[in-house]
This record gives sequence, C-alpha cells and structure tokens, in this order.
Amino acid sequence: CFGPAYEFAFILEKALRDARVRDRVPMTFVTAEPYIGHLGLDGVGDTKGMLESAMRNRHIKWICNAKVDKVEPGKLSVSEIAEGLTNPRGFILADKYQRNPAFPDIFSVGVCVAIPPLAKTPVPVGVPKTGFMIESMVTATVQNIVRLVAGEQPNAIPTWNAVCLADF
Repeated sequence: CFGPAYEFAFILEKALRDARVRDRVPMTFVTAEPYIGHLGLDGVGDTKGMLESAMRNRHIKWICNAKVDKVEPGKLSVSEIAEGLTNPRGFILADKYQRNPAFPDIFSVGVCVAIPPLAKTPVPVGVPKTGFMIESMVTATVQNIVRLVAGEQPNAIPTWNAVCLADF
C-alpha cells in the first residue's frame, strides 16, 4: 500500500517546515513503483502528474524502481531495478513459481503480478486477481521460499483458476 508512504513524506516535509529546518534536510522518496503516483494500480486518474508536482513544489526528489539495500546513520543505499522486473505497465513479471525470471530472489503475489491474458481478444483485457487466487500465490510462494532456504528447487505452483463472484 503506497498511499501511506506519500502521506508520511508530506507530513514529514510539513513538520520540518514548521520547525524551520526544512532547508537543512534534503528529502528523497524511494519507491518500488515504476513511476511516482503508480500506487500499485498503474495510477489513479492523474496521480502521476499531481504527486510529481506536489513533490517538486516541496523539493522532494524521488527514485523509482528501487529497493532499499542498507540503512546507516545519514546514508541510505538503494538499488535501482528496471530491465526484466516489470512489464511495460509496471506489473511484476513472474514465472510459474511466483519468482521474477530476471531476479530470482524476488517473488510477487497479488495485484502486482503480471498475469498474461488467457487468450488474445480484439480489445486487450486483464485477468482479474481474486482473493482465492492471491491466497494460492502466497501459499506457493511461502512453500517455494522454504524449499530455497533448504537448498532445494521451488516446486509449488499456484492456481490462477478463480472466479470473481462479484461478476454474478
């Protein structure tokens, strides 16, 4: 859930301004999102433009497609991840074991997973991600991580066969 991270950044920026020290505290927002305002949802309305503008106006820099490697006093080490992590829409690519093919230490579950369409349609449609499907992804991921820790290869495959009952 990315929204609270933005809220915190803006609350902190305001608190620093109120304390009259903002000019001495550089801020950089680090996010796994492919762009500011993605919110894990490929944006909502104009969240990209609105959040980029709000951050620029408050002198908050940002780094996208990144993960935090190490935190030390006065220093944050991050790795920017790009090629092979996501599809063009920002969804995490995953193999049948929920692992990213380019970065096998990264697993993905839930709405962030790039699930290919089941069949080609004249107008592209996405695959719905239901609670049952996500539960199956989580279960398989946990089993696969346990196997990797034990020095074995992953073998648990989630089921993507699910029906959204809200459609009935």
